[in-house]
Amino acid sequence: MSTPAVVLGFGAAVDREVTWDPVVLAELAEHHGIGPDDLGAVGPIRTERDLVASVLGYLRRGAGGERRVDEPAVITRFCDRFDGVTSLGGTCVRAATAMRGLGTSSVVHLSFVDDEVRRLLPEGTAYLVADTDEATYPHLIVQYPSGARVRTERLDLVAPRANRLIYVNDPANERLALSDDLAASVAAASVFLVSGLNAIRTVPELRERLDHIEVCIGAARRDGLVYYEDAGFHEPELADVARSHMVRLVDVYSLSDEELGAVLGRDVDLLDAADVLDAVTTVASRVNVPVLVVHSRHWALAVGAAASHVAPALATGVALATARYAYGSSATVADVASVRVAPLNEETARFATGLAVLGGSRVACAPVPTLEVASPTTVGLGDTFVGGFLAECAASSTIRAAVSRRGH
Repeated sequence: MSTPAVVLGFGAAVDREVTWDPVVLAELAEHHGIGPDDLGAVGPIRTERDLVASVLGYLRRGAGGERRVDEPAVITRFCDRFDGVTSLGGTCVRAATAMRGLGTSSVVHLSFVDDEVRRLLPEGTAYLVADTDEATYPHLIVQYPSGARVRTERLDLVAPRANRLIYVNDPANERLALSDDLAASVAAASVFLVSGLNAIRTVPELRERLDHIEVCIGAARRDGLVYYEDAGFHEPELADVARSHMVRLVDVYSLSDEELGAVLGRDVDLLDAADVLDAVTTVASRVNVPVLVVHSRHWALAVGAAASHVAPALATGVALATARYAYGSSATVADVASVRVAPLNEETARFATGLAVLGGSRVACAPVPTLEVASPTTVGLGDTFVGGFLAECAASSTIRAAVSRRGH
């Protein structure tokens, strides 16, 4: 008997990952006359000056994020100033890559396809794509290391931690046309990932895609697991529209610690077990899904009646993401195995113990081990976590039976 498929949606992007160069960035900041008061701007990114100020603002906070840039030429011009590499990004594609490393194949739903996308897709990965003639432009990916310093006459910035930034102008993902074959693929799938809705820019188009996805989920297997990965929406008011629709349908609602803070409207101390438990139980009560998953640089956790059942999936997701952080896209099976037995630092271990005491059986936690890495990879960590989590779910009918709301 063949293994049911894994369907991963939606979108994809050709990523230009620029090499971190504080000298070039400082020269740009000097050229554009950027000072401290420019670093907190949250308005539209229309010019290269806006883009440089945005990068430096995130760096000052040690934060990551995703923003839309009004003109693709601004991204192109910025990329041309740096060395870098080209890769294929998007949650569904990077999750597929992670799953492939564990021997799990998948079908990805792309927003467009061309020769470069076909070349960059993980080997053996099938794809769905709708007919579309929307323009496509590369995404800008900026990774900065912990301690990265940018100095000018007006600025002296030091990154408190490593992180990554994504800047896009992407009509194909903004429209996100869906294939007519999606419903049939989901009906045969053990796992269905919904992600990539965050580039859509209007409520009517978002609702149309959500309705299409709902029909597909309605045809899903009784033992199939549906997983929604939240993201930083380019139009923030659309996040609630997508979330409120999807949580009625899915078995697992997942988000990063940054998105957790955005949903709550407050910062969360990621190493304070009581604060984290208060935050995640508050969100869990709002969304009312079988399992809420939150992933961060310190831990990944699950909340809900079925939380204990997904503990192996949390552990695999953390192991794959940590291996990518340390070894990049060349991480091997042996690297992943070594990460699984790597030690925790004292703060993380204390957090995990405290959370277990406070949360009991309704909370499961996989702490992130401590690795000293000179040049970490910060792009695609959440996507890789999702791939590891879903690979474990695809392999385990026990997990799916415990979590799927259609099987109860």
